Amino acid sequence: MNNHFKIKNAKFKIIISILVFILVNSLVEAQSLDSLVTEAIRNNPQLKSLQYRINSSEYRSESVNTLPPPTLGIEFNQIPTNKYNLWNDAISNSLSLSQMFPLGGKLNSMSEVEKKNTLVQKDNYQSYKINLIAQVKMEYYTLWLLDRKIEVQENNIKLLNDLINSVNVLYQVNRINQADLLTLKSEAASNETQLVILQNQKEAEIFKMNKLLGRNLNSTAVFAIKELPADTLTLSQGNLETKLQELNPELKKMSSMAAMNKAMIISNNKELIPDLMVQAMIMRMPQGMLLTSKSDLSMLMPQTGYMYSLMASITLPFAPWSVNKYKAKDEELTNEIEGIEYQKDDMKREMISNLKNDLVKLKTSSDLIRLDSTNVIPLYKQAAEAQTSAYQNNKTSINTVLDSYRMLLMQEMNFYMAQADYQMTLAEIEMVIGDQFK
Repeated sequence: MNNHFKIKNAKFKIIISILVFILVNSLVEAQSLDSLVTEAIRNNPQLKSLQYRINSSEYRSESVNTLPPPTLGIEFNQIPTNKYNLWNDAISNSLSLSQMFPLGGKLNSMSEVEKKNTLVQKDNYQSYKINLIAQVKMEYYTLWLLDRKIEVQENNIKLLNDLINSVNVLYQVNRINQADLLTLKSEAASNETQLVILQNQKEAEIFKMNKLLGRNLNSTAVFAIKELPADTLTLSQGNLETKLQELNPELKKMSSMAAMNKAMIISNNKELIPDLMVQAMIMRMPQGMLLTSKSDLSMLMPQTGYMYSLMASITLPFAPWSVNKYKAKDEELTNEIEGIEYQKDDMKREMISNLKNDLVKLKTSSDLIRLDSTNVIPLYKQAAEAQTSAYQNNKTSINTVLDSYRMLLMQEMNFYMAQADYQMTLAEIEMVIGDQFK
């Protein structure tokens, strides 16, 4: 009975292990490039910060389009120093309410400035988002490349170990010397060292990916796919340049900044329109009305009196000693716009130059992929096999065999690097034009 229970318990553990294995595999498959890009857009802290800045700017455009707060004042006038009743011993008590009215559409013009600033913030957000997507892709391709390098290194170590086993048999029958066997073992050890270095590099790249994704930096749940996406460039150089000028968020931000400065010029010019201040006051006189030469002397008993007053005033921004403030501001903003336009033109020229450079890199990577896969690597494989066979028949040295394996390893590495470079260059082109190809 006890044995039967143990068997059932063992079966249960096996089922749980299988389910965990399936779950882990499903999670691994879920770590596609698109899912990582989506996660980065959703969780990246800097992107969230830029979104809050957009929200802040939108609220600011609402807040500036409101009247300034009114002013409420109370005053107790001419209280004798030996009296303490502020209400009844004062000559007068005053209650006033004043309000400033900016005229000439000043509030609307200031609101327009903030709306243009919101567009700048949105362009900042879009610019960082495009750069973030490109960085995630590049890190993803870097992880894929490291996985491929690790695979090549492991395969090379396996080939060397197989060769060591084969040579060891020859050594046992005195067909080769011990130095050759030790040379092979040292080469295998060197490759194992390189394997450790690659594994550590992959760990460092995972930390970078976690930073972009907004994950815990110590998370290890990042997996690269076995095959790279089959993305290719179908647009011509002319189409890419057109899309760059229309869609690049940095160029759009420059245009938005120029528009914001133009709105600031309009708002600054409206400052030359006077502002209106209106004030109403009620005055209470607890000691009675003040006597004048025309006062009625028959009313000698003091009675509480009331008076009111109205006041209106305007500012004079066009006064000779004040007007230069607005003229200088106008010149400042005009020159700022000119500077932005030249900066935008220089930025556009640099981006087009980078685009042309990326297109050359893309063609180079494409040519390398084609040549390595169809010609270079097959020839080096044949050479390595031929050198191994020649060595086993005492027709060449062990160093020649190792050189052939090193060259094969290097060409396989170059092949995978060309594939990764092709996809990274596509990501760079997407970043330059400010849009994804799909």
